[in-house]
Amino acid sequence: MANNSPSMPIEDVRQRVIAAIVALYKYDGYLLDNDVNERSITHKLAEHLQREFPRWNVDCEYNRLNRNAKRLRMVFDQHKEHFLPDEECILEDLVARTVYPDIIIHKRGTHENLVVIEVKKGNGGALNPDLDKLAAFTRDADYEYLIGLLLILGRATQTSIQVIRQGTVRDAESEYWTENLARALGVLRYGG
Repeated sequence: MANNSPSMPIEDVRQRVIAAIVALYKYDGYLLDNDVNERSITHKLAEHLQREFPRWNVDCEYNRLNRNAKRLRMVFDQHKEHFLPDEECILEDLVARTVYPDIIIHKRGTHENLVVIEVKKGNGGALNPDLDKLAAFTRDADYEYLIGLLLILGRATQTSIQVIRQGTVRDAESEYWTENLARALGVLRYGG
């Protein structure tokens, strides 16, 4: 079971994540401007996040829960074109899928899971599977990340943050985070 108590105030997490994204645009904007592979972008973002979260481990595509592979108990519903959480699945349909979040901020070998992040390029594809995965990571008792973030990164007008807490997309928080990020990127005069 994960640790349910927040390890860091949400406002502190927000400021640090936004600072890391701004650093990505400032120092590695070339990656976003030239449509490079998403993995290259997540790697550089993870480096910036590590500077902002020095007492935490920041890992890309980390696939472990202690010594076992990370798994989420979900099933893909072809009719709804997204994953269904446990309570919507009948037992025979339930599959524990191995998952690799784009970036996580955690303490390795413990149940201290702070942030789980999925990244999409501004010109990227469907968001539902990523939102479903983040909802599961913030709800599932094995993980219970304090917060899940779906980052849409691209030109400034394409950049946004979806905030997921306790398995639910938080629209008001998402808007607040996105507005703060837009202001910070505006100072850089990035995109347009």
